[in-house]
Amino acid sequence: MQLPKLTPLQSRLLASAIASSLVIVLWICFQPHNFVYAAEIPVPEFVQHSELEEPIPQALPNAPAIDVRGNILEGGIEGGAYEGGYVPDFEYFDRSLIGRQDEEVRNLTKDESKTVELSPNTTVFFIFEKGQKSKSTRSVVVDGLDELDEPSAENNSNGDAIREEASEGPDGELVKRQTLNRTVYISVNTCQQPAPSINLITSPPPQLSLHVSSTEQKPEKGKNNVASIDFIGGYANFTTNTTRDLYIGVSAPGLTDGWNGSWSFDLAASTDGYYHSYDNDSQYMYMIDTDSDSTLFVTYNLTSSNSSAAVSDWAEWINNFTMYAFPTGNWSDMTGLERSYCGLKNQFDTTNKIQVKSNITTQFGGEHPKALFNVQGLETNKTYTGFLAVGGNTQAMQLPLGLAKEDGEVTVRGGGQVFKQFSWTTKADDSCQVLFGLPFCSKVAYAVPSSTKFKTDDAGLIALYDTLASSYYENFTRSLDQIACETTSTAQYSLARNCTHCAEDYKAWLCSVVIPRCEDFTATDPWLQDRNIGMLFSNGSLPYAYNTTKEYNATRRDRLSYNQSRVPMIDEQIQPGPYKELLPCQDLCWDIVRSCPAQLGFACPNPPADQLTYGARDPDGKILMCNFPGAVVSLNQMRGGVEMVGVRTALVVTVAGLAILFGIM
Repeated sequence: MQLPKLTPLQSRLLASAIASSLVIVLWICFQPHNFVYAAEIPVPEFVQHSELEEPIPQALPNAPAIDVRGNILEGGIEGGAYEGGYVPDFEYFDRSLIGRQDEEVRNLTKDESKTVELSPNTTVFFIFEKGQKSKSTRSVVVDGLDELDEPSAENNSNGDAIREEASEGPDGELVKRQTLNRTVYISVNTCQQPAPSINLITSPPPQLSLHVSSTEQKPEKGKNNVASIDFIGGYANFTTNTTRDLYIGVSAPGLTDGWNGSWSFDLAASTDGYYHSYDNDSQYMYMIDTDSDSTLFVTYNLTSSNSSAAVSDWAEWINNFTMYAFPTGNWSDMTGLERSYCGLKNQFDTTNKIQVKSNITTQFGGEHPKALFNVQGLETNKTYTGFLAVGGNTQAMQLPLGLAKEDGEVTVRGGGQVFKQFSWTTKADDSCQVLFGLPFCSKVAYAVPSSTKFKTDDAGLIALYDTLASSYYENFTRSLDQIACETTSTAQYSLARNCTHCAEDYKAWLCSVVIPRCEDFTATDPWLQDRNIGMLFSNGSLPYAYNTTKEYNATRRDRLSYNQSRVPMIDEQIQPGPYKELLPCQDLCWDIVRSCPAQLGFACPNPPADQLTYGARDPDGKILMCNFPGAVVSLNQMRGGVEMVGVRTALVVTVAGLAILFGIM
């Protein structure tokens, strides 16, 4: 189509309009406030350069709104659910990018633990923010955090130090303000650790490390103003005073050849005391006795009160107490976790047939409540390592330290407490069996002569021993009833002792004599008495078969005290093999001579017969050299009032037809 022909005037008007338009466009483009300035855009802390170089993923359909820390906003971006923070108004950053900051720094709340998985050669970080109040006055300043504030002499009502600071106000004047100087307790347990991939590993597993700072937001070993603590036995703790936020890091080392796996740990911070605890000074536990497949343990007194209410209260708490047992070897599941409550709990494998039964008892001295543990399912002649642990609770639990320490109590908080480990070895044969819980001889709790036919029949063995002792005691009470016990003081047989004392001391002596304390025949302690040396072992061998000298025959083989048990019933019905007896303490005999009426004719054997019948206590009270009611292996308190050593006249006394067994030659 042919364009219309313009007149000269129209051509000039069109050229003028085009030129004017170009001038306007150029003027707009060259305005200064519209120039684009090249400036460095600060990258948010949660976005790394490597992430920006990666392709930006397409937004997920219907993706929820996410704040700067990666938290999902309930009301969405447009709903205004998030206030005071930056919310991206573009759709490209999904949670795979923005959510990573939540994994980098985690908040710790007072007395609330965090359990975290940790891979080799990695570190996780936490922050314990200021403002979480303390109830404790305890304070320990640890070297390594020089920038932390020292407490002042002034304290608030909670016992925390108050620190005054001066700063310049808006008008230039100095303004005072007070800040709270907290004592912060940080503790951590390793709950899981790498395992050896080959059987030849003998070294302990690699340990984690704890790092604390109030200035370095991502504390690691080697950085300035960072205190670093290596875990020991799966446990680390740290205490400091500060008015600031605390930054915490937990690092895992790399694994060498022969190790596989990762770690998990439980971390907590508190202003009242350590959430997790370990006591390296005391076992808080004593072994009573052991046999070939079980062992009996007892704790210290759980309270200084022996009232029935105190016993009842602790009976409800017994589930907080537990004991863990592991076979001792070059490397076992508990190695590297000896101080960690959650680590021991996780590693205790019930499939290894080890079972621990517990209850509250008052039978060991003073009638105070104690925790009793019966560990079953052990192997013959094997060494085990044990740990007493107390589980945590929402409320702190107080334990009296008793003989463990001289000051104060043990406070067990939510993370639990582990006490110092201990070891023991089971007996080598089945001639001894641990018994406890007898109806009459209730203070008997140790290994007694037994045999394979009673190995799984505790009730039957208890019935034999307890019935015999109670029948002897019944005969004794008939004789005691002939004494004028309830009479005036001038008519009583003693102003210091009475018939009640006589009955108590007789029962203690009777149960110790009728129910002997049994030891392995392989035991070498010189104060043990050989029994049944003429019997065969379970493998058919004969004790001392190699020794046929005349001297040996005269001193051992031909002596009844070596060839039979103290009580005929033991050999007739129980029929144990050769064993050794821990003899009753001689003061048990002296007690009944002192406490009972002379009409009953009690007396103790003279030397040398007494050496084959009774044992003497360790003068220092450290070794169990003879048996008495309530005796334990590591703690045997000396009984008082047993210094009447001159009363020794006869070997056997008959009371109302009862043969009182002071010993069999």
